[in-house]
Amino acid sequence: MMISLKLFLSFLIFPIGFAASSGNKASVSGLPITVIHMEEEILHFVNLDRKAKGLKPLQLNDTESSIALQHSMNMASGKTPFGHEGLDARARTIRKKIGHISTAGENVASGQMTAREVVDGWLNSPGHRRNIEGDFILTGIGCVKDRRGMIYFTQIFTR
Repeated sequence: MMISLKLFLSFLIFPIGFAASSGNKASVSGLPITVIHMEEEILHFVNLDRKAKGLKPLQLNDTESSIALQHSMNMASGKTPFGHEGLDARARTIRKKIGHISTAGENVASGQMTAREVVDGWLNSPGHRRNIEGDFILTGIGCVKDRRGMIYFTQIFTR
């Protein structure tokens, strides 16, 4: 029996051109969201690919992960459409909290997938692969599952 996964992927990368939850459940606009801890697995698979290409591993950044998680929550609740709307604002927030960043990129996906499946999907897309294998040093990852079981994934990349 073959299982068909509905997979939505999106990526964005841009240069920054401007100057200068404690529990497992959260509620966004009345929709319960369960936070799933796939972030470390995604980072593992991303860094395996980077290592195979002779690239330095990305370092997980708590600030970026918090912002990535919020974006996934917003997409899961319908507050933000699936995609990269607001990435410029997310990059500005990261810059305010961690200091200078020159470039930011983002991969998003949704579907009922494992960490391996989402990373494989990104690696099979030229734009997503460019982010994963790009000249970035930090990353943040956030994953949430809505009531219907749809998982929303966000990975932010910076340097």
